[in-house]
Amino acid sequence: MHKHRDASQRLTIEFFDIEANLYPQVTQIVVDQFQLQPVGELVTGPEERFQEFQHLRKVVGLEWDFWSGYCVVAKTKSAEKLVREIATLIEARFQC
Repeated sequence: MHKHRDASQRLTIEFFDIEANLYPQVTQIVVDQFQLQPVGELVTGPEERFQEFQHLRKVVGLEWDFWSGYCVVAKTKSAEKLVREIATLIEARFQC
C-alpha cells in the first residue's frame, strides 16, 4: 500500500500487487461494504479500469492501471476519511 497526493492534491492510495483481473471483485466488495452508488459508467481499456462512486456527498474513484495497480482516490476533500477506511478494508481482505 502506498499513500500519496496526485497532481491535483487528491489523496490516492495504491495497491501495486492487485492485478487487473481482481478489479471487479475488489470493487464489488468495497461497493457492498460502504454502500456506494456508481457515478457514471465503468471505463475499461487494455491498461486501465476506473469508475467513480459516491456515498452522500463523498466521491471516490476506484481505479486500476498498469503502473499503479488498484487505486482508491478521494475525488472530493470530504472523501479522504472514506478513502482511508476503504484502503484498510482492501489491505485486510487482500493482504496487501
